[in-house]
Amino acid sequence: MNKTKQLRLNHSAPWLGLCLLAMLCFKPGLLNAAEVSPNAGATNSTETSTEAMHLGVASCANSVCHGRAAAVEHGNVLQNEYRTWAKYDSHSRAYAILKNADSKRIAANMGIKDASTAAECLACHADTTPANLQGPKFHISDGIGCEVCHGGAENWIDSHYGANTSSAADNAIARHQANLKNGLSPTEDPAFAAKLCQSCHLGNTNQLATHEMMAAGHPRLRFELDTWLALMPPHHSDDADYHRRGKSSLATTRWLEGRMQAAQDSLTVLEQHSMPQGLFPELAVFDCHSCHRPMDTSVKRPLADRQLLPAGAIRINDNALRTIATLVSLRNETLGQELTLAIRQLNQSTVLSKQALQASSRKLMTLVEKARQSIDDSALNDSEQQAITIALLKQGASGEVRDYADAEQLFLGLQVLSFDTKNPKSGAKRYDEIFTVLSDENNYTPRRFKAAVQKTLKAATEN
Repeated sequence: MNKTKQLRLNHSAPWLGLCLLAMLCFKPGLLNAAEVSPNAGATNSTETSTEAMHLGVASCANSVCHGRAAAVEHGNVLQNEYRTWAKYDSHSRAYAILKNADSKRIAANMGIKDASTAAECLACHADTTPANLQGPKFHISDGIGCEVCHGGAENWIDSHYGANTSSAADNAIARHQANLKNGLSPTEDPAFAAKLCQSCHLGNTNQLATHEMMAAGHPRLRFELDTWLALMPPHHSDDADYHRRGKSSLATTRWLEGRMQAAQDSLTVLEQHSMPQGLFPELAVFDCHSCHRPMDTSVKRPLADRQLLPAGAIRINDNALRTIATLVSLRNETLGQELTLAIRQLNQSTVLSKQALQASSRKLMTLVEKARQSIDDSALNDSEQQAITIALLKQGASGEVRDYADAEQLFLGLQVLSFDTKNPKSGAKRYDEIFTVLSDENNYTPRRFKAAVQKTLKAATEN
């Protein structure tokens, strides 16, 4: 394991135990048919086909394919991907977890007889390919298998096979392009990965971890694309050959794409699920910690909170949106200011009317699309990365970050930015004090977080 990844594991260890269930809450795979095209294949596409047959994990597990006991020393493919998935990857246990004691308790709390057969659970913990598209080796008990992420293999499994030697790299590039045309999902593309993974780990309009699920005992969803990809058991080697074939991407690029997709998804989910079906809206689209905090009769609300919403109002889960506003301000100050104002109006619309909320959401979606264009124009250079780091630290030092989930995402962003520097070890250690404040979600206080970030900001600006 390289030193950079080990440092990330060390810094992220307290999250791992809490996140194992959360990492399985949604199915990282097929996007809803209403959102996809049956003619997928372009390298930069974020669409995947739902029409191809899913042949089953066993179709990939042959020892001459991806089922070797150990990785090959020389070649383009490790060939032990099946073993890595089966032995180390939590996705392989996504279905099995529905049969454990925790899942039985959650199901009972929701009035569900058996989580392992309930549609609302299987939609997140298994490959829900229709029966007519299930091959002879398909087993729902495989959980989140190869084809959930990489697409049904019916049309690309043959073109996918080829010589696994370094000298065959050029052929591998051509073969990969053919595979994409035949329906293989371009998971190496950060934009595609963001849409794919976050449709499951954060939710979208078609699959959502509802407030009912959370109240029944489902873990809180937490996700940051680059960090979770870094912590996954590796299915490939990010070596010189991988770079030469154009399949590698910077950590900051993955982080940016993840935050951008989260911002867009939050708006579409908000518009569809925020309206009350009874007395209450779907509370899962709001900030959990707006309510889930200790009762404190001596609370003193900051001026910014008082100016944003009346006491008792629930704030929208707008972390990704605010992060995008901070980022785009560095390239387009006017657009950044428009985004900041629109986010404010979105929150305030929740205490006005359904029509006001929808209008604010749609206006903000248009601005987010403009922000994506600005950010996608070019990769962040070193000075921009440093400027973003300082901007995020200033955001935390101002006391604006009130809730644990917001603080968590700010720290993860800082960590990603530090690992794309020339000296990741010193960058990571810079945030040790912030990390300590976040080690216990139940004992988090905004005051301690603000103080830790202020100290870190002072050190960063003095160096």
